[in-house]
Amino acid sequence: MSTTQLLIFLFERIDNISQFIAGFYFLRCLDCCLERRKGKLLFFITWIVCSAIASFVIFPQDATNITGIFLLFLLLNLVLYHGKWIIKLSMILILLPISAALNLLVMDIGRYLFFLYFTEQDALENTIFSTLFYSIAVIFWIVFYRLFHKNLTEIRNTFTKRAWYMISIICAASFVGIFTCVYFSPDTTWYIWPCAFACIITNIGSIRLAAYLADGIHADLERKNLQLQKNYYEELEQNQKQIRKFRHDMNNHLSVVGYLLQKGELQKARDYFDKISVYMQTANRKFCENSVVNAVLNAKYNLMTDAKIDGFFHISIDKLLFIDDVSLCTLFANTLDNAIEACQKIEAPDRRKLELKCRYTENGYFSLELINSKINEIVVQKNQYISDKEDKSAHGIGISSIRDIVEKYEGTLDISYDDTSFKVVILIGG
Repeated sequence: MSTTQLLIFLFERIDNISQFIAGFYFLRCLDCCLERRKGKLLFFITWIVCSAIASFVIFPQDATNITGIFLLFLLLNLVLYHGKWIIKLSMILILLPISAALNLLVMDIGRYLFFLYFTEQDALENTIFSTLFYSIAVIFWIVFYRLFHKNLTEIRNTFTKRAWYMISIICAASFVGIFTCVYFSPDTTWYIWPCAFACIITNIGSIRLAAYLADGIHADLERKNLQLQKNYYEELEQNQKQIRKFRHDMNNHLSVVGYLLQKGELQKARDYFDKISVYMQTANRKFCENSVVNAVLNAKYNLMTDAKIDGFFHISIDKLLFIDDVSLCTLFANTLDNAIEACQKIEAPDRRKLELKCRYTENGYFSLELINSKINEIVVQKNQYISDKEDKSAHGIGISSIRDIVEKYEGTLDISYDDTSFKVVILIGG
């Protein structure tokens, strides 16, 4: 083997290593938003496929290769990754235009520069040029992962299905753009370079925009969490005031009960004692160990009591950790608000019924079942529940918030009703 052949062989192996390095960081980017199927063999298969996608050769008017990359990426997401289809589609629309545009620019600019100084007969120089320009793709994906992996992870943890739809629509423009550039490239190929650069910049900008929106959503959740804590402390303070007031009046209460017993008015004494017991129960209700959730449940239970609704709560979620407090409180608050509102429309207090059962099982499932009596007609338009509130903008907001949280945790929401009752069942697996 001659020195030239040996050098060509070495540079080709460097190319192969570069492709695998680029593929590894491309894989890491995918892992930020999608859950890869477990297993060492599946990992290596995924790595090989990602290496092909990240370093596939694309030239202008090369419809076969860019279409092949798209189909390979689609197959990769469908077979080797778990997750919602909208997230899989979004990752294709985000990463494929970046990868395709980068490879197009690297290959076409590299070819242009090579033929300025060399010819096809210069095999060693051709291999060296190829290695140098492959290294650009490697550096790009390393830097891309370092800069944006936190953004991608935050997007995954925060975005709802509707938010993923939004980012998909934005990135679809780059997807169509890069395919159009390749399919209908003019003979003077450098005309499409600005478009390819624009596809890369647009999708990187979309990631930053999505991260900014995710930060806003996260900040909003933090504000809601602070509000929930504020409500909890206000509820706690109110309960403490009731306890202090009750202790202050204890002697008077005991005197009244003693006087009624001395007079032989047992029924009045029993009724008076029952009222005192209600006050004590109100001040000391504890539905669960989570103080913030407990405050929300207490507030809603007080509303039920004021509205003379016959309510029953059975809550067993003390070991629940994978649903954050804001989401949990939103589920309870919205379902109970809707149920209380429906019960209040019933004129006869003895027909106002509300039953809430919620538990977290040992096998990692969170379940919530709420049944309430009703008299109002249920109207559904385009899968949205329409209330009879005067404020039309408030229609279906509660159910929509519930559905968003259930979708966020990949759970199921089932709603059923008849003429006299309404039932909501939520099941979320950990």
